[in-house]
Amino acid sequence: MSIKNIIPKMKRNTPIIKTPKDSKRMMTYKTEKLIMSFVFLLPWLFGLAFLFIIPMFRSFRYSFFKLTPQAGSIIEEFIGFENYIFAINTHVTSTSSFKVELLTTTFDVAINLPVLLIFSLFIAVMLNMKFKGRAIVRAIFFVPVILNSAAVATALGSGDAINAILEQQGIGTIFDLEFYLLQTGLAPFLIGFITGLIARIYDILALAGVPILLFLASIQSIPKHLYEAAKIEGATAYEMFWLITLPNVTPHIITVTVFALVDTFLTSPVSRIISDELNVQHWGLSSAMAWIYVGTIVVLLLIIGGFAKIFRIGESHYEN
Repeated sequence: MSIKNIIPKMKRNTPIIKTPKDSKRMMTYKTEKLIMSFVFLLPWLFGLAFLFIIPMFRSFRYSFFKLTPQAGSIIEEFIGFENYIFAINTHVTSTSSFKVELLTTTFDVAINLPVLLIFSLFIAVMLNMKFKGRAIVRAIFFVPVILNSAAVATALGSGDAINAILEQQGIGTIFDLEFYLLQTGLAPFLIGFITGLIARIYDILALAGVPILLFLASIQSIPKHLYEAAKIEGATAYEMFWLITLPNVTPHIITVTVFALVDTFLTSPVSRIISDELNVQHWGLSSAMAWIYVGTIVVLLLIIGGFAKIFRIGESHYEN
């Protein structure tokens, strides 16, 4: 090979050396991106600071005071933790209390969340299949999210109106599930769990709309070639679910869990009690209740985060 042929080849393989001027241009571009990102975030940061952070800290401060509204001013009387103590130990309403409703909601979350996750994932897998009327079925499962859940629950009345009509006709209860389960010899706590779960069917359906959409979106984002390769290897639909669908959907479980947890508390009687105390100008007490409410949610999120860390839930299937 001649030298004339070697020299052009060396020129082609010679690495491009960046000059300090080029590096300066790269840094300038990155700086411009950072500045533009900050500019686009400014409205959100402004709203976060003045519409959320400042009122949040002011609410925390008010929870330690007894506030008395006067013409043009508010009289503040520092009372320490009395609002918190009153909310937990003393507060009652005409039908319940703040403490009872908070514990009931927390118990409902512990039962509803696992059932909601399993139900939502199961429905999402079914809705991902190809069949006639799939769009209509998807819309049906999302209807409870569009409608006002409280209004629908009031209209249904938990079946009280139907039971009243049956009692007037002398029919009484058509089917007593708890009685029949007792005849089977099941443990009382298991019977209570089953009957309570059935009583929560409407609540689970009302909460399942958005989780179904989240799971459906995550399932549709799974690469199709994974299923094609599995079919070529002779895998069944059951095996593809456990080995492909579930591992790839796992990272979205934490998102669905957090949404369901927050949504359950937002639609619970606890929020109504806090709002009622705020409307009667018990501002210090309602602030204390709100912070107890927030603290309970934070504790539950930490517990869920601990379980997720231990069992590695929410990690990408492709990591490590």
